Amino acid sequence: MKTTANIWISKGVVEQQVVSVPDIPDDGLLIEVTANGICGTDLHLINTTPSSPLVLGHEIVGRIVAFGRTHPRTDAADAPLIEGDGIALFPWLPCLVCWGCRRFGPSATTCSNPFVYGIPPEALGLPPLARPTDPVELTGGFGRHLVVKPGTYVWKVPDDMPHEIAALLDPLAVAVRSVDVMKTAPGTWDEVIRPDSTAVVLGAGAIGLLVAMVLRSVGVTSIIMSGSRPSRLSLARDIAAEHVLDIHETEVDERRRYVLDRTHGRGADLVIDATNQPSALGEALGLVRRLGTVVEVGNIVGTGEKLTIDPAQDICQKNVRLLGVAANPPQSYSEAMALLARHDELPFGRLITGRHSFSELPAALADLAGDSVKVMLLADRK
Repeated sequence: MKTTANIWISKGVVEQQVVSVPDIPDDGLLIEVTANGICGTDLHLINTTPSSPLVLGHEIVGRIVAFGRTHPRTDAADAPLIEGDGIALFPWLPCLVCWGCRRFGPSATTCSNPFVYGIPPEALGLPPLARPTDPVELTGGFGRHLVVKPGTYVWKVPDDMPHEIAALLDPLAVAVRSVDVMKTAPGTWDEVIRPDSTAVVLGAGAIGLLVAMVLRSVGVTSIIMSGSRPSRLSLARDIAAEHVLDIHETEVDERRRYVLDRTHGRGADLVIDATNQPSALGEALGLVRRLGTVVEVGNIVGTGEKLTIDPAQDICQKNVRLLGVAANPPQSYSEAMALLARHDELPFGRLITGRHSFSELPAALADLAGDSVKVMLLADRK
């Protein structure tokens, strides 16, 4: 069987090629990819040089074409699966035998020998994939078909959920995890997930907007967001934040005064950096109150830029709880799928501002680099 795939072959170059679909492993699946969200990480990676040709795309939704001979035909929640069902994937396939897997369980970034759909492991500080470059393996959702490897966590897409909404599962799970790591027992000194808390979200891209939506779902409604692109700022005002600041119209000191003025001079209870700009972490540390919490989720892929902070003034003297987010267990995806099931009441669809066919990847990437929020590759887009 032949299929087409967009293959990242060199810096800035992606070619659509006809490739062979490999045999289905006994415990695996073959899916036809119906939707794949394009992540800022994809855009960043394409402008670097791959260690070998690769099919990118890790926000994957598809319809089951065929099961391997011994596949259990159930999803991660034990829901039965049949051919034709839609499924959304957990993009990390941990080995389950290394020290990290034994110590922490299956999770993104904890495994020292994982397979990651659509992302070269070396981009995440892991050893490169050991495989020949020819033929190119169908590794991600930028291809029209994908062989789902044994052991992959998948979730059945409800019949009433559009596949483009289901393709928000991965970024929404990142947002869920960013909020979950801040949760504490009630009444502790570091409790910040409270109805009376003020949150600041730096970055009004898809992750930042989804973080704000998750915060609202757990009762935090006083949210200040900052960003730069007009459509994202407009959407933030409509669906996510009480106050929105344009970083092109304000300086760091002005934004700090703005937050202090709205928190009686204390600073925000919690600040989430979702920008992929290292300097934003320094700004976050200046916005948080004493004994507050800062979450860094935006800088998962390094830019080479360094940041200078004063550990005494910025962290220790304020007793700031500083949390990085990369490890993300399947549980976050289960929580995210439960939120996506409420798509009729929660405005997830408004984040999708660009839709393209799989043959239009260059245009889709250009959209994401411009003033779009979330861009999708869709099978039914002509």
